[in-house]
Amino acid sequence: MNDRTLLWLAQGFYLVSCALTVRRLRGRGDAEALQRFNFITMAVGFLLHTGFLYWRGQQVQRCPLTNLFETAAFVTWAAVLFYLLIGGAYRISFLGAFTAPLVLAICVPGLLGRADVTRAEPLTRSAWVEFHAAIAVVSGGAFALAFVAAAMYLWQERQLKSRKLSSSFLLLPAIEKLDVIQFRLLVMGFAMLTAGVVGGFVSYRIVGYWPAPKIAWALTVWGLYAALLAGRLGQAWRGRKVAVASMLSFVFMLVGYWGVSLWR
Repeated sequence: MNDRTLLWLAQGFYLVSCALTVRRLRGRGDAEALQRFNFITMAVGFLLHTGFLYWRGQQVQRCPLTNLFETAAFVTWAAVLFYLLIGGAYRISFLGAFTAPLVLAICVPGLLGRADVTRAEPLTRSAWVEFHAAIAVVSGGAFALAFVAAAMYLWQERQLKSRKLSSSFLLLPAIEKLDVIQFRLLVMGFAMLTAGVVGGFVSYRIVGYWPAPKIAWALTVWGLYAALLAGRLGQAWRGRKVAVASMLSFVFMLVGYWGVSLWR
């Protein structure tokens, strides 16, 4: 067995979580039992996911963020971590169920593709460089979970506006609670991203060179989330606008990172 096998096994448990979610949404089985099993499957998947990162870290002798594949695995690990920390609260368990499909959508293409390639050039070893990278990637986990909360918010809002309430309506958190959850995740993510950006400026002196596209991408992502939070705090943006902006910002962050990662 190798490290990738652990990550595949983790995806299997996340897939089971998706299946349990569908069953619960259709009103089949004991809702409370399904919720409990859902949390357990996510927790087991997280442990396997953690095992993958530890094993890979031992192989590369550093924080496993040396290529696009490892970064995707780290971001999704952080998203599940945030769920496990806050998802046990009353009526927020479904946040993890909606997180599982996102994790699968990001990780499985990496496992099937060719993104897991060893860098030809050695990476600079520095505590500052690794701190900057790790804290920035963990912030992506908070933004990923904010993306999930935003998607749930829009789903609930659509049902309210159409006045066609499905069986899922009463199972999901209230729309006001989703707005609060999303905002708190954005604040946590932005705080960590800011720390990562500051760490990046410090590590710049150690590395000696960051590609201009990566600097531009990092500052643009920081600016997008700063504007989003400023609009939310200033009451200029509320509800749907914040949800849509949160989702678009996360997509831009993922797509932009993929693009700049190809830059050498």
